[in-house]
Amino acid sequence: MASMAGVLAATETVRRQTGADMMIQDLSAELRRPFEPRQDEPLTLWSRRLIKSCGEADDGLQTLARCLGYAEQGSVSVLELWRLVDEWEAVAFFQGADLRPLRSILREIRSASLLTSLARRASHSRTQELEEWCDTGWEVFLHLAGDNTAIEELPPSLAFLALAAEHLVKEGRTEDAEALRRWNRRQTQLRGLAEEMADWQGDELDPAGEASLHPAYLLVQFEPDGVDPERFYLAHWRQSDYAGWHPIPGETLRLYRHELPAAVDRLIEEAEERWSDLRQPVVIEFILPWTLLGEPVEWWHKETDTPVPTPLVMDYTVVLRSLERLRKVAWHRPWNKRWRQLKDQPAESRTHWSPPEQPAFHLERELKDDGQIVCLVLSEPPGTDAPTAQQEFVAALRAGIPALLWNRGASETAFQEVAADILQDRGLAGLLERTRRWRSQALALGPGQWDSHPGRHLALLLDDPERMPGPSAAGGGSEDEG
Repeated sequence: MASMAGVLAATETVRRQTGADMMIQDLSAELRRPFEPRQDEPLTLWSRRLIKSCGEADDGLQTLARCLGYAEQGSVSVLELWRLVDEWEAVAFFQGADLRPLRSILREIRSASLLTSLARRASHSRTQELEEWCDTGWEVFLHLAGDNTAIEELPPSLAFLALAAEHLVKEGRTEDAEALRRWNRRQTQLRGLAEEMADWQGDELDPAGEASLHPAYLLVQFEPDGVDPERFYLAHWRQSDYAGWHPIPGETLRLYRHELPAAVDRLIEEAEERWSDLRQPVVIEFILPWTLLGEPVEWWHKETDTPVPTPLVMDYTVVLRSLERLRKVAWHRPWNKRWRQLKDQPAESRTHWSPPEQPAFHLERELKDDGQIVCLVLSEPPGTDAPTAQQEFVAALRAGIPALLWNRGASETAFQEVAADILQDRGLAGLLERTRRWRSQALALGPGQWDSHPGRHLALLLDDPERMPGPSAAGGGSEDEG
């Protein structure tokens, strides 16, 4: 605890009275207990008392590190405090066992992609990405030791050591590998987990098997800032856990509209770096407000600083989602009902073509009268100031229609032909695969000619209520003022 107190006392936040007061307010609010404010006393003494008080509360030290991070995102002090918190929890988890023999060995494992892969396998994908301070095998081991583990389940920290030993054998470091294995065997014997270790190693013989069948998702959300119509909050989440839906939030930015494509390019590059070891396909979902539904985000580019940028549709399945529906909880019951219809009974699900000039009231009535309608082909593209387009779109959301298809600029005859082909199979796979096929045909013509192909002008909104984004991360000074 003395080391943690020293790190805390040296931070810029604690050294300033106002910063210390704000941190204490956040800490008290999150832990729901009072903490003494900083008084006119040595900072180290006050920090030691604060660390001791947090250590007595459930998740108190983690909460302290998190609250310091609110003020000093990514600072050296915050990262060091997190490392010490993880070490404290690991020592407590292993009940005083000597961890020192592991430190020098694990600190030599530094490949970020390797460490991420080992942590993901060791935790059965519950740990999808590593925290910023987990930059060697030692920090990863300590961090995993603090994870909750069910009774009679192999702790991920011990699984990680087994995988690290396998890696060291491949590297020719057999003595180090055997040292890890001896320590691991001792711990599994003490905990009565020898059988669980054997079962886990048997399950891990083909770690890529099931995971490769489930896509990874990058969710990108644009939200108007409510003041300047040209500015938006960009939030994003990454999800690669094949065993469940646990999206990880990224940083939130406030950007001008013209800056959004370049920001998305950066997010994709970052996600690809984090996912370098994945065998899964990647789906990009854009959660768009009404004002951006006219943007051809599917055809935005990545690697825009190269002579020949790559359209997103070349590498990814890209679908749209509605921000308004996500936020309007009163629309979620019919949305969930229609989604179950589409997912569970595709053969009994239907598509409805919205007739031009039909009053929105009658469209909504027809949609709600037929519970088998799961897809609506819009008569006008959304995202404009046209009242008919807005009313048609809202009618679809109120009725809970999860899939919407519209034309961004092809001839009406060509679009109807393409839409009829896409919708001949009303299952989810058919919607996505046929849309992707038509876009690929447009891509094959190249940038000079693809605008003449109807596949270039397809827009598909496919809203899955089972894939909800979590809370977004705080922007924390990342605002780009352009």
